[in-house]
Amino acid sequence: MLELKNHKYEGKNKEELINNALKELNASTNEVYYSVKEEVSGGLFKSKKYQLTISLKDEVAEYVKLYLKEITNLMGLNVEFEIQKRENYIKVNMISDNNSILIGKNGRTMSSLQTLLRNSLQNKLGTKINVILDANEYKEKQQKNIERLAVKLAKEVRKTKVEVKMDSMNSYERRLVHNALTNFKGVTTISEGEEPNRYVIIKPIEE
Repeated sequence: MLELKNHKYEGKNKEELINNALKELNASTNEVYYSVKEEVSGGLFKSKKYQLTISLKDEVAEYVKLYLKEITNLMGLNVEFEIQKRENYIKVNMISDNNSILIGKNGRTMSSLQTLLRNSLQNKLGTKINVILDANEYKEKQQKNIERLAVKLAKEVRKTKVEVKMDSMNSYERRLVHNALTNFKGVTTISEGEEPNRYVIIKPIEE
């Protein structure tokens, strides 16, 4: 079983526990992910004890790479990985000769891989780590296409004063539309419908 290299510590003072762990690992808070569990012992005189699980971001990035490599190998795909460690998330760009299988219809396979990876990291480390998967910059291109379409439709709505109903989108895509048109004068956006068929309506408003 693939293991995430992590380090475990116990102590009675939370801040002291974290500081000692960082000192031992020769790292700053920006270079690690960690979770702290609090345990309260029973009895007449209750006392607190803390359990710290901590991993270097480099170790997490290596686990991410190996985890994805294992799954994509089982899928029969040869994939290379570019990993970028950001302050609040890890971005992984997957490079393959068979993007259609890796991405899946409307990005569903890639989205499933991302969910599996996030769950695995949470189970291993005890805290949520935001990992964003992309394949040959598919998401980046998709985001730009959605934003361009939203602006184009908004211009039509502002000109004709007739609202436009967009195609069904997932929550991430709808958020892209809302954000793209937040400061667009003359229109407003609302989401309607039931999942998985919710959609965005671009409506005219008086400036």
